Parts: sequence; C-alpha cells; structure tokens
Amino acid sequence: MKLELALAQYTDALTNLKLAKSEPSEIEILHILVARDAIEEALSEKTQLSVESLAKLLELDNFLKQQADAIARGAKLAEWRATFHPSTEAWWWFLEPTSDEEVSHSHPLDPLFNGLTIAGLTAVGAYMTNFVQLFSTGGISLVESFGLLGQGGLLLTVIHTLQNTGQEKIKNLLKKLNISPQFYSQASLGITAMLLLASVGVYNSLPQIGKWNYREGKKLYEKGLLEKAQAKYEQAAKIDPNNWEIQIALGQVYESLGDLEQASKEYKAALKRGYPHAFNNLGRVYISQKDLITAESLLRMGLQRVPKEDFQLNYELHQNLGLVLLKQKQYQAAEKELRQAVAIDQAIEGKELGGGMAYCLLEDVLEEKKDIKEQLRWKNMCLTYARPETLDQYKWFIETGKQDIASDIDTTGVVNGQSQPSTQP
Repeated sequence: MKLELALAQYTDALTNLKLAKSEPSEIEILHILVARDAIEEALSEKTQLSVESLAKLLELDNFLKQQADAIARGAKLAEWRATFHPSTEAWWWFLEPTSDEEVSHSHPLDPLFNGLTIAGLTAVGAYMTNFVQLFSTGGISLVESFGLLGQGGLLLTVIHTLQNTGQEKIKNLLKKLNISPQFYSQASLGITAMLLLASVGVYNSLPQIGKWNYREGKKLYEKGLLEKAQAKYEQAAKIDPNNWEIQIALGQVYESLGDLEQASKEYKAALKRGYPHAFNNLGRVYISQKDLITAESLLRMGLQRVPKEDFQLNYELHQNLGLVLLKQKQYQAAEKELRQAVAIDQAIEGKELGGGMAYCLLEDVLEEKKDIKEQLRWKNMCLTYARPETLDQYKWFIETGKQDIASDIDTTGVVNGQSQPSTQP
C-alpha cells in the first residue's frame, strides 16, 4: 500500500532525527521533507487512511513541528523552495524558528492541550472512518446524509485543517479576532472538541438514519422496485443491525426475488430474538423448499407467540399452516386452519389481509373433499380476493392445475408484496 510505505519511510526519517545527538544535516532534513511529500501524494490519491495510520501521522507531524528551530537552522529552506516550488499547502517546507513573541506567549499547558488535540482528532478519525464504511454501500451516501466531502473527504479535511496548513489559517483568524497567541493551542483543542461532539451526535443518530432508510425501502418495496428497496434495506441493516423489522423486510425482498437462501438468513437472524414474524416467514421459506415438517413446526410455534391483536400475522400463520397441512393431505386439519384465516379476514372490514390466498387454499381442500357446491363458492371468493404475495404462492396455482384461476387473479402482489411487518414486539 503506497500510503503505508510512505508512512514507514517518514517514520524512519524522523526516528533518525530523534536519535541524533547533533543538529541534523541538510541531507537528513531534505530526506525528511521528501518523505513527507510522498505521504501527501498518497493522500491526494484518496488512499484509505486507517485510524492507526491517522494517529501515527498526527504524532509524527507534531514531532516535526517541534523541530522547526533545528530544521530552520540546518537547512536553506528559502533556497530549496525557490528550486522545488512546493505548494503553499506543504507546510513542512515553510517551517520557521519560533519567534520571541510566540515564546513569550506560550502557555505552560500547551503540550497538554496539543496532546489532547491529537487524542481528540484520533477519536474523530475513528468515528469518520466508521461513518465512511457505513455509508459506502447503497442507500443514502455520506454526502447526501451530512453534506460532507464524500469518500473520506471529511477525514482528510480534519487532518489538514487542524494539523497542517489549517493551523496557520486558524492562527490568522485568531489574530484578526485579536485573540492572544497564548490561546492558540486552546483554540485548536476547542475546535477539535466541537468536531468530536458533532461526531458523537451523528453516531447517536445512526438508529434514526437506519429507520429513515427502512421507511424509504418500504415505499420502494410497495411500488415493486425491489432492487432499490433491497439497497435501502441493506443500508438500514448495516447501520442498525439489531432491528428485527429491517431483517424481516430485507428477507421479504430476497424472498420476492427468489433468493431463498438469503431470505432464510435474514429470517433466522430475527428468529433468534423470538419475533413471531420470523417464525411465519421462515416457515413460508421451508414450504417453498418442501421441508413441510420444519415449516409446520415453525408455524405452530409462531401461533404460540403471536399477540391476539396482531390480526395480520394471525391470518398469515393460519393460512400458511393450512397450506402445509393441505400439502400433507391432512384435509380436515387444513380446512380448520384455513377457515380460521378466512374468519379473521372477514372480520376486518376494509382490509385485505394476506392477499386472499386462504380462499384459494380452502377451495382446494373442498375440491379434495368432493364438496362441489362449497368448492364453487370459495373459487369465486378466490377469484375476487386472491392476490399472491410471492412467486411461490403464484406457482402453487400452476402446480395444482388451476391455470384458469392463475390467469384471472391479481398478481401485482407478487412483485411488491401485500403484507408488512407490524410494530408488535
């Protein structure tokens, strides 16, 4: 890694300066300045800067500035600048001996303030690195979220503002404000403290940002924009990995896309926390995978845990359990579960729970029982209310030879889903 190599060379050069028992020679000083140039070149290429590297660079730069007197005495900096034409941003080519004014106004606690500034910047760097990682994939970007410079830009800005050329700008600003030089170190520490507080504030707001991504993903899911919804949900999960609603929602997208392995992974993560939605949705995946025993076990456990007032989930659990029992040719037990699902649906006026698939499943049970009159009734209900939620639910019509129904029912739910996880704990 180019930056790490440059940092190692810079470290070696300053270590030799630290261990030297005499004033540094022009060659030694030139070696140090060129090594610092190499670091700046690596930074300009947007190389990722780890927290450890950041802390090391801040420490080395601080040491170099402390050697300003020795370097100014041992080098012909003015002549070198005329030859090499360094940028004014390259502060190390412009080191000057400490003036009598600065010495007279120095504060005995300046070393402590400077040390705290470095520690604070290291902490800010840690936060910024974390933020860049969190917002580097999909969803809302770091630029969109905080109006910052993007792709680590804030991290580099912090370094340059408080440790390099920015210090001179701060000093110039403080001079214009008629603030005594003895407070310069305190001012730098104050700015660092504000940045640190801002970083902590952003960190504490991450759950809210995660919820924002979840809500945006939900809107996209309901419009059938599954890939965009997936990106928002994945962003939300990265920010708030312990939010079960996000895990369930992301699992639903994967399931709608036919990626049962990833859907199962998300549902299992929520299942570990005992959420009833996970039992239902994971049971549905196992139905698709034809593992009916596991599916039945999960659905029955879900019914033990679901709150009575959660009508949506109660409907889905009874419907899916009815499907499992139907596939197992336990027609009487299947009819019982499906009639319970239908009863819940009919009791909630103005709400279309679960897409009406229970009507279709009940019609299939009655077909097996040779109850022609009742079968016809529920077939009409199926045609009226059926709205499959997943591709596997729609495939059921084809697998059972109900192409006539499959051709007439509403399939918009196959794309965007009908149900959403409730807020029940």
